[in-house]
Amino acid sequence: MAVSKLRVALVQQDTVWQEPVANLARAGAFVEAAARRGARVMVFPELFTLGFTMTPEPFAENLPGPASEAIAALSKQFGLYIIGSVVEAHSPHPRNAAFVTAPDGSLVAAYRKIHPFSYGEENLHYTGGSDCPVFEVDGIPCGLQICYDLRFPEPFRALAAKGAEVVFLPANWPARRISAWSTLLAARAIENQMAICGVNRVGRDPQLDYPGKSAILDCFGEVVAAGDATEGLVIGDIDLTQLRAWRERFPALRDRRVEVYATLERKDGTPMNTDQS
Repeated sequence: MAVSKLRVALVQQDTVWQEPVANLARAGAFVEAAARRGARVMVFPELFTLGFTMTPEPFAENLPGPASEAIAALSKQFGLYIIGSVVEAHSPHPRNAAFVTAPDGSLVAAYRKIHPFSYGEENLHYTGGSDCPVFEVDGIPCGLQICYDLRFPEPFRALAAKGAEVVFLPANWPARRISAWSTLLAARAIENQMAICGVNRVGRDPQLDYPGKSAILDCFGEVVAAGDATEGLVIGDIDLTQLRAWRERFPALRDRRVEVYATLERKDGTPMNTDQS
């Protein structure tokens, strides 16, 4: 049976640019600190071993591979779930992939970023994913998204429709657009009646400043825990009993009219033809 509360630790990491060995060497201290404070799940920022690089090919690896296996060993050593992300080997371009490791050291799930950030030319260097898996943490149905995915409500709604109660979102979200980050985290939580855990890096890469502002939000879009621009852990407890009661008492997701939505993107209002024959 699913637990009623989930303690989550978000790692506001000042990522060493394109130095996976250095970043992995620092990971253990973060994990140990999170475990000591009772976290059940710990989440690193997007591409936490590299930074948001647009030269991914030299760093591409398989899943499982060196980074996920190193994190899996930490999961097993300290007894908690860990979420990281890597450049995953793929053709014609690598993929920006998040993964989940379990306390027994197994690889629980992997998610490939659906929306490469075309404004930053990520789409020229990474291949987008096409699936939103739901996985369990102690019986709690959970999902993953990555950074720019936050601007698109559809995958979050798909996860909610599949029963996800918590979505984890590793990011490299720059200071110049940080107001959108906070607003969109709240919107995705409210509209899907789910908890959202958004973790953002701090520091600077060769081009951008990152202000942290990681946050854990409940199903009402209220902030449970939030960070500033300081490197370290942001820790909070998600109340799943409250979330489930709210979904039952105010069943907005049941009122969706998917048969109508299918016509809305066509200017003439007729249903879209899905026959590919």
